[in-house]
Amino acid sequence: MSRALYLILAVALVCWTQAPLLAQTQEQLIAGAKKEGKLVVYASATAPQLQMYFTAFNKRYPFIKTEFFRTGKQKLVSKILFEEQAKQHIADLIHTSVIETNILKKRGVLSRHVPLESASYPAQYKDPEGFWTSVYASGTLLGFNSRQVKRAEAPKVYEDLLNPRWKGGLAIDTNKIEWFAMLLKIKGRSFMEKLAAQSPSPRDGNTLVLQLLAAGEFPGATGVYEYSVEDLKSRGAPVDWIGLEPVITYTVAVSLPSQPPRPFAAKLFIEWLLSKEGQEVINQYGRVPIRDDVESKYGKILKQHKLLMTDVDLGQREVEVNETFRKLFR
Repeated sequence: MSRALYLILAVALVCWTQAPLLAQTQEQLIAGAKKEGKLVVYASATAPQLQMYFTAFNKRYPFIKTEFFRTGKQKLVSKILFEEQAKQHIADLIHTSVIETNILKKRGVLSRHVPLESASYPAQYKDPEGFWTSVYASGTLLGFNSRQVKRAEAPKVYEDLLNPRWKGGLAIDTNKIEWFAMLLKIKGRSFMEKLAAQSPSPRDGNTLVLQLLAAGEFPGATGVYEYSVEDLKSRGAPVDWIGLEPVITYTVAVSLPSQPPRPFAAKLFIEWLLSKEGQEVINQYGRVPIRDDVESKYGKILKQHKLLMTDVDLGQREVEVNETFRKLFR
């Protein structure tokens, strides 16, 4: 084989292997999306949050009919895996925790796609192989009832949670497996056993935990989201927060399933969600956008603290982590 022919074949091979990574131009995405006319999003975000997305997105792209299916993160993964096995290709786009997204990547049910807008995103918020891009972040803080606890008396470090003053006085969200797993990693099994000996009250869900915290059911709650505490506080609820460092943080990503029925509409939505306009909508809803050019109140809260990003491969140890949690806190 001549050197010239070899070079031609090598270039062709590189172009072919990189093809799935190349995003179409905005004009091509719009033209393709107009023909498809529909978008189906599978997500673990709240219904009001998704509706807010679609209201803004449809103002810019009124020719796309938007629908969503939402459920909890683990149930969403199960549904996607089941439909993939049954060759039922319904979802055009997946929007959930980066941990669950990484599980789907490892199971081979995602397709590579590098959005044009992702070029302005830091590397730690993108899959190095091009399967997902983070859209927003969530930090887990310590919430407390401000009628029952003075700020000066609130824990300042994780070890303060072991003070006898907090025995029987903490709530722990059974859904915060990311918070639990990372705290277990940095503090060790012995610390978690001591925390369990404090007899925290396990409750199911961030919203329920905060409602009970505001009602005075318990004086403190571990691992609550920054935006949810601030939202209740702004509406007059007697709640406040302390950032125990490192503040355990995880991100929520967007990705494409293996065979999205309407890929142009899906990619167009991803570009919009990652754009400054889309990130402003995320900010308005109270989440922490990734883009630095979006002014975020909640982002400022997180940036006050040393952050610890959750391991994206946590899902590979999910069964083990859940079992440890169950043994300690159930």
